[in-house]
Amino acid sequence: REHGARGFSVVGVTSDDTPEQVRDFQKDIPQDYTVLIGDGDTRSRFNNGPGLPVTYILDRDGRVREKIVGPKDRAGFEALVRPLLDEPPAATASNTK
Repeated sequence: REHGARGFSVVGVTSDDTPEQVRDFQKDIPQDYTVLIGDGDTRSRFNNGPGLPVTYILDRDGRVREKIVGPKDRAGFEALVRPLLDEPPAATASNTK
């Protein structure tokens, strides 16, 4: 919410859970972001194993800038995201050259 006006968003993806399992999990740990249900190929496409969260930080152009395996605290995520939020979109950057 704090960085949404600057173009930041969060999307979760699960490849192991049903919609019912996601809803049950969200009752215990509320999430205020979209969670997508992946198909059987999701895990292999993103090259992550079961059990560990994997986070991808993408820039405004959809390029993967960081891959984080395992948990990270808010300060750690912000340290990675803030510099990307300060970068201009590619269209703007190319127009200023």
